[in-house]
Amino acid sequence: RDVLGQPESGSAFLVRLQKMVNLLTGAEGEVSLKMKLNAVEWAMFQKVNEGPSISRRLEQMEIAMFGQAQTGAGLADRLNNLLNLMWPGGKIYVGETTIPKGTLVRIELLTGLDSERSQVNDPVTYRIVEDVMIDNQVVIPAGTTGSGHIVAVNAAGRLGQDGLVRVEFGTAPAMDSTPVALQVAERATEQNKSLELAAGASLAGVVLLGPIGLAAGYFVRGRPHVVPVGTVFYTEVARDTKVKSLSLVPTGR
Repeated sequence: RDVLGQPESGSAFLVRLQKMVNLLTGAEGEVSLKMKLNAVEWAMFQKVNEGPSISRRLEQMEIAMFGQAQTGAGLADRLNNLLNLMWPGGKIYVGETTIPKGTLVRIELLTGLDSERSQVNDPVTYRIVEDVMIDNQVVIPAGTTGSGHIVAVNAAGRLGQDGLVRVEFGTAPAMDSTPVALQVAERATEQNKSLELAAGASLAGVVLLGPIGLAAGYFVRGRPHVVPVGTVFYTEVARDTKVKSLSLVPTGR
């Protein structure tokens, strides 16, 4: 009833269940309900918000388009009405793309990092701040949020040792909601240097000047490692990942 507007009848339970699976996940060549929703939202707002439920996201788009949520039909028909307004014939072009390992992804921290306060296993959330495109196809849309966690924390210490917070960046959803693993490795580190951002805390050099110099250095405390909420920097795709993408030019699908 929620998805189709009325209960299905005349078919066996498993047939009805498989039809629902095909609609929601895009099985058997179908374009999934979630992919259609992401495409419409991206076209309207130039970003995708994966947080709310499908029904709530659809309501928000209908309010933006019509001034009020539409009623009297199932989610599938309401979504198709929006598709018909966005694309000729209500057809979106879906491509199949591999996001190569090392593809740069620009993110904004939604969780602050602090070597004096953060704890191992604390969750870390972030937002994708610009679309990731491959050959005129949107593979990771702006606006989606990813999540990871802290895997190591070292507070600032004696001998000028700076603090350190190490993060496992986990995954962020692609245009078709496939989870894409992200990390900060060589390519991202180089980009972050160009932005004058630190991809990780550096260690202050300790010069051994003999017993007197070393003893004096013991009282020199390093700097805490602090990355505030709102900091924008680069991560990169951790491994080749196959996704369904939103093509901005006509394809065979």
